[in-house]
Amino acid sequence: MRVILVDENQEKMDEMAQHIRQTHPRAEILAFPTQADLDRWLEENRPLRLRVQTFGNFEVFWGDQPVHFERSKTRELFAYLIDRRGAGSTMGELISVLWEGRPDTAGLRSQLRNLITDLRATFRDLGAEGVVIKGRDHIAVDPARVDCDYYRYLAGEKAARAVFRGEYMSNYSWAEITVGSLQQKK
Repeated sequence: MRVILVDENQEKMDEMAQHIRQTHPRAEILAFPTQADLDRWLEENRPLRLRVQTFGNFEVFWGDQPVHFERSKTRELFAYLIDRRGAGSTMGELISVLWEGRPDTAGLRSQLRNLITDLRATFRDLGAEGVVIKGRDHIAVDPARVDCDYYRYLAGEKAARAVFRGEYMSNYSWAEITVGSLQQKK
């Protein structure tokens, strides 16, 4: 358990900390003289989050740094999973989207498995393993682990609504369906 105390009176904080330690000896107690000190500490110690930009071109950031994907199809796979908002996709569905018009073959399934491995390794290397959820013939993104303009837009956030200018994942033709539904919600 972590307890955060904010008070200019050091003696009062010491008393409170002592009382907390008596009832919860394992408690981690953080004491700050002002709210500004606490805010500064929180900013310096906030965990990095995966940030996804869908309005305009699709972009992915870890903190403030762009995420590099080894293959462009890996990036597109992740974009499609983001578009699905946590709904799972099967291997067959992914093949039909990523290799539009090509038949589902053992070779394409092998390529898709390589993309999934690459995607999971990319996030594992960042320390964001839980972003992609993999099951048997099923893969999805965990929306709770992603800061995404599209998700914020759907939640009714005013700032996200202001950013949407009619373009959504412009680099992928399959995203045009979502553009239509977003424009209807404007």
